Amino acid sequence: MRKRVLPALLSVALGVGGGAVGAGVVMMAQPAVETKPAYANPMIGQPVAKGGEEIADLVERVGPAVVNIDTVSRRQVPQMMMNPFSLEDFFNGGPSFQRRQQSVQQKGVGTGFIIRENGLIVTNNHVVAGASELYVTLPDGRKFKGKLVGTDPGTDLALVKVDAKGLPSLKLADPKSLRVGQWTVAIGSPLGLQHSVTAGLLSAMGREVSLNNRVNFLQTSAPINPGNSGGPLLNMQGEVIGVNTAVAARAQGIGFAVPVETVLRVVPQLEANGKVDRAWLGVGLRDLPEDRQAMFYPTDSGVIIAQVDPRGPSAKAGLLEGDVVLQLNGKDLKNAHDLIVAVNAMKVGEKVSLLVSREGQKKTLQITLGQMPARLAEASNQQQMPEEGE
Repeated sequence: MRKRVLPALLSVALGVGGGAVGAGVVMMAQPAVETKPAYANPMIGQPVAKGGEEIADLVERVGPAVVNIDTVSRRQVPQMMMNPFSLEDFFNGGPSFQRRQQSVQQKGVGTGFIIRENGLIVTNNHVVAGASELYVTLPDGRKFKGKLVGTDPGTDLALVKVDAKGLPSLKLADPKSLRVGQWTVAIGSPLGLQHSVTAGLLSAMGREVSLNNRVNFLQTSAPINPGNSGGPLLNMQGEVIGVNTAVAARAQGIGFAVPVETVLRVVPQLEANGKVDRAWLGVGLRDLPEDRQAMFYPTDSGVIIAQVDPRGPSAKAGLLEGDVVLQLNGKDLKNAHDLIVAVNAMKVGEKVSLLVSREGQKKTLQITLGQMPARLAEASNQQQMPEEGE
């Protein structure tokens, strides 16, 4: 069931166990693919000078490519309306009422960043979801009407285009260059305060956050607030290492960003097709119980196959309910999240090898990943991501 979104933010409970963070988070919007050279701006991607002013120098260089996104949407809300007063009402004690739907206009604000000089912009899906109008404002004051190119609620990423040329753009970092403890800079529009700058550390990588089980998030100590959604998390070379997405509601200095590895994989698909074709195993998953007995689950890690879709690729390969998946392509799996994230990063038609334990015996199955049916992808997206902020 989708939760009601409070003005400018949404609180979501995080899961516990399997490395998940046990705290509330707030979605912040008023709510291996190679990097193409066209995504890079060589001027912006240069390292900044060392010294006390290096963050200021970085912001001066990359700031022109960070934009403010204003959205307008309409939502139907129930309202009690009085029927026209009639003689019958007079004798029955007064006017009667009936429930009607009324269209209400809502405005939102978020952040985005330009990755192409022709006006291609990355932001969060929850910034633009449901918007009937998009407006992009550059730091120099220029304002453009935006067009939605593509969305992927499953990773909370979206692509917006404005009709312009020669715009400053940001370079996407090499995912292999990320290191826990490195300095990070966030630029965005928290609470509508355009082009605010904060700095902190890359606190952790591969965070499991239950608001989206398809992404291993980056954690940063750079202060992030509602309205920062969709803005860039940068390294000290001015390269984008993530897209700021959420913040822990009951903590300080715990923010989450979609990692650049996911951006590099999703953005080309959004640009080409407007959506992402999601790989599919065709199974329901469950973590191993903490109180498991060795006679039933003779393993300390893995994923229980709780359900097998008879029409899915796993059924065709012989995977059965009750099997425990130990490895995917030779890599150990701790829990269901590991398997979901791994498959999400793969392509439709790709062949994978699963090592499973069945009644105490190990066997290897070869499975060709199918395409997730639209009905399942939509249902899964609705469960994971919030409605746009009010």
